[in-house]
Amino acid sequence: MNYSTCSDQNKLNYKCISGSFLKICAIVIMLIDHLAAGLVLPSIISGDMYDFLSRFGIDVTLDLEIQIYVFLRGVGRQAFPIFCYLLVEGFMHTHSKARYSITLAAFALISEIPFDLGLITYKAYDTLNLNTIYTEYETQIWESQNVYFTLALGVIAMWAADSILKKLKGINIVLAYAASIIPFGLAAWLAYYMKTDYDACGIAVIAILYYFHSICILATLLAYIFLTFTMSTPINGGMEEWSLPAFMIINLYNGQRGFIKKNFKYFFYIFYPAHLLLIFFLRYFLLH
Repeated sequence: MNYSTCSDQNKLNYKCISGSFLKICAIVIMLIDHLAAGLVLPSIISGDMYDFLSRFGIDVTLDLEIQIYVFLRGVGRQAFPIFCYLLVEGFMHTHSKARYSITLAAFALISEIPFDLGLITYKAYDTLNLNTIYTEYETQIWESQNVYFTLALGVIAMWAADSILKKLKGINIVLAYAASIIPFGLAAWLAYYMKTDYDACGIAVIAILYYFHSICILATLLAYIFLTFTMSTPINGGMEEWSLPAFMIINLYNGQRGFIKKNFKYFFYIFYPAHLLLIFFLRYFLLH
């Protein structure tokens, strides 16, 4: 099934990656990133990584441990751009924008506790008591919400922008596009206010991929430049310059659904909260 809207670029020989391959890449890279953030980092803090490697005769310094952590997080920067592109692709071809939005919003709520336990409270590796964890780390928990909120806001913004464009494009194309930016602005404000993962910058990346969707190379180039210059700064300590390979891979997308059947689509929704809970329990049993 061919559903790419990137003109006829999917007919070119170098377009060799299916949507299924992109999804698998995204969740594997996300897993690597979250294992680094939720397991490797606390093991460095506790000293357990040094003890573990020493058993195998591997003598590592703290600097090397940190370099391993930084490298894994750098690899993890590939996940978000791919998820954003798949989000826009999904929006363009969904039969029900309402169901798409509701599903993302529902999983945002479902995933919040696993997100808190797996990533935000990574220093709490000596207890499984939720009351203790949420009391001790209340401030940190309120400071960051999971990425599903960002993605859900992005879809709602695209839905509103789409409706505005359809209504106003025939009247005044400049006015139509100017007005269609408003939903993205509101979504960005909400994401920033709610402190969602990637917050307003994430919404902006989704907007760029949405507006320039028909020109994949331009869309990915602009998104990469924006993400790098807004999040890879001394202030936020981001590493988004590492995400370049992800944007390059997106340009190899051939518009095909791929080997994953439609029946398995919820696996990718469930994987997010499930792997975060797994990291939480692994951290306790390995570092406790």
